[in-house]
Amino acid sequence: MRVELLCTGDELVTGLITDTNSTYLEARLFDLGVKVARVTLVGDVRPDITGALLEASARADVVIVSGGLGPTADDFTLECAAAAAGVPMEEDARVLGWLKERYAARGMPLNPGALRMARIPAGTEPVRNSQGSAPLVIQQLGRAHLFFLPGVPREYRALVDGEVLPRVRTWLAAESGRTFRAFRLLRTVRLPESVLNERVMPLAPSHPRVVFGFRTHAPENHLKLMAEAPTQAEADAALAAAEAACRQVLGTHVYGADGSEYAPVLLELLARGGHTLAVAESCTGGLVAQELTAVPGSSQVFIGGAVAYSEKMKSAWVGVPPDILEKHSAVSSQTALAMAEGVRVACGATFGLSVTGYAGPGGGTPEDPVGTVYCGLAGPGMESRCERISLSGDRDRVRLFAASHVLEMLRLHLLAAPVSP
Repeated sequence: MRVELLCTGDELVTGLITDTNSTYLEARLFDLGVKVARVTLVGDVRPDITGALLEASARADVVIVSGGLGPTADDFTLECAAAAAGVPMEEDARVLGWLKERYAARGMPLNPGALRMARIPAGTEPVRNSQGSAPLVIQQLGRAHLFFLPGVPREYRALVDGEVLPRVRTWLAAESGRTFRAFRLLRTVRLPESVLNERVMPLAPSHPRVVFGFRTHAPENHLKLMAEAPTQAEADAALAAAEAACRQVLGTHVYGADGSEYAPVLLELLARGGHTLAVAESCTGGLVAQELTAVPGSSQVFIGGAVAYSEKMKSAWVGVPPDILEKHSAVSSQTALAMAEGVRVACGATFGLSVTGYAGPGGGTPEDPVGTVYCGLAGPGMESRCERISLSGDRDRVRLFAASHVLEMLRLHLLAAPVSP
């Protein structure tokens, strides 16, 4: 099955907004074993939209169109669909009834703009939109099934999940000679994309049914595995073999798979051991705490922390001795260690983490230039540890990777030496 996406709107082609709808749908289709063949962006120009519809329907089995279904003058995607099919626009009684119900429930009159949404190309099928006003419209154009969806992400996603994907799933099941697929996304940290490639691509010849792909999602790099075979059992077996081989060469760089996210994985490791955590941050400005507290239930593990940005606060809040700051500076291994140990004691946590460094663009010294960060870890039954890292890029990138690095210090410690609280 060949699927194409067509996204309409001047706001997309002028960069005013980012097309998140396509990203969402691509991932959902990929879960079904369908790789989107093409994504086309078209501005609010009638001949361009009509032409794009005709071209896509000549190439694809399914075309999913977003945008231009609303009540305003620049919402004319369905008029272009009618022109492409050579049919008139008609007022649909079902859609009109849905609109009357929705507007009445909100205490609003049906204005001329709202009535525009009741007009759809003759011969098309409307589907009620539970999240908004404009309906989903389904059209047959040549051999292609066309779905027209509103561009509002909340409405788009609800209709994709509730109406579009079930139909696609049914058509896939009916295909003869179908290729079955199985997927895995391995998520890695502290592994540059080039190194990830070097480690896993020598495995590819031994797994001819598996396609290896790569995706950077800073600060992580992901390995995509897709197995294809005549039966689902064969695809699953091929994927399992390739995944096992990749995990063997990647080791603890792999923190999770598919929908796993880093912070929940780390918090689960801590919770499993009955541990708690506190953090002291300087250059990251609370990013570490933000990453952890974004997870529901994190309060069972994460006690709290401090953004000890100035030297005064490093002493007052997390107990860094003034003589360490005077002798070694705020950006040093000695300060990072004292911060980790101090916040652990102050909060009564099992583990303490710390980050201090030069995020830029100013600051730095010849010995510790901009991008130098010291990460500290303190905990029971261990000697407090500090790691110095050198990061490149702008301020945001340095802070992002510093936060990731210090959390990974803790995860690797827990994997290597689990301890009792």
